[in-house]
Amino acid sequence: MKDEALKELFLQENEIEIIQRTKGYNVNDQNLPFEKVDIPKMPSTNFFKEGNIFINKHHRYSAMPNHTHEFVEFNYMLSGSCTQYVNEKKVVLNEGEIILLDKEIVQRIDPLTTHDLLINILLKDESITTDIIINMVKSTGLVNEFLMNASNKAGKHDAFIHFHCGKNEEVQNILHKLIGEYVQKKRYYMREANLLLSLLLIELTRVIEEERLDHYQQKDEEIIQIMRYIETNFRYLSLKELANKFGYNANYMGNKLKKDTGRTFQELINSAKYQTALELMKETDQSMEEIAYEVGFHSLPSLYKLFARFTDKTPKQIRNQLKK
Repeated sequence: MKDEALKELFLQENEIEIIQRTKGYNVNDQNLPFEKVDIPKMPSTNFFKEGNIFINKHHRYSAMPNHTHEFVEFNYMLSGSCTQYVNEKKVVLNEGEIILLDKEIVQRIDPLTTHDLLINILLKDESITTDIIINMVKSTGLVNEFLMNASNKAGKHDAFIHFHCGKNEEVQNILHKLIGEYVQKKRYYMREANLLLSLLLIELTRVIEEERLDHYQQKDEEIIQIMRYIETNFRYLSLKELANKFGYNANYMGNKLKKDTGRTFQELINSAKYQTALELMKETDQSMEEIAYEVGFHSLPSLYKLFARFTDKTPKQIRNQLKK
């Protein structure tokens, strides 16, 4: 479906939008209990009857009050712009941009005008680890960390990411094809949608990493060299060895990593080991014991403890899902 045809399709008013435009009030089509609780939760039961992805248009002409979700959500500005408040932080989403919202996050949206087309892309919870994260195992970007947290029921769900990708043609092409596939519902459309979503997440990872890289190059180019050294030598690297490599003492290096990356040395090591283990499970037939050794452990229980930091699934469960 061509881009203009996609926009023309969503510009057509549906029944709810006609009511909201003519009557001036919000139609509570999801029957959220706004009168009983201050911030109701939008359930997932109405959205995932066809698969692990659901896509629709946000209804125009009326404000959407504060609410949370049981699922992870992308908001994509197909046309125009909108103002949202995410955990009370104002976010202006311009045409072509995306905001990625974790579960449980509080969101409200100001009214959209006629040419403001906001597309909701919802992801069923359990699909995150199995269908999406595995396709991003080599990424150490914010998106990967965000989705790992979203797939961990014990995690703290208060994260969102605003992608300034309006001029990124690759991201736009993938998004339009993804939405078009879902709208047209041709044979195998859900399978195609999952593949496109994986591609989208990889491209968004590049977007956010390029932004971070530009920031770091302006701020402290040395941290890039340190991070690359960790990624290459993570298996048996100690903080003292890393510090010696760059001419610092261990305390200074630990503080520098925390300040510049937001994570401790051990958190960075764990992340590198976890991502490498996922890659080995996907790309090889190595046993769990061999994978544990490959990432720097001397026993299988250590690998299980590592996975418990990122997901509530065991390594064998994830490998079984990959084989399916």
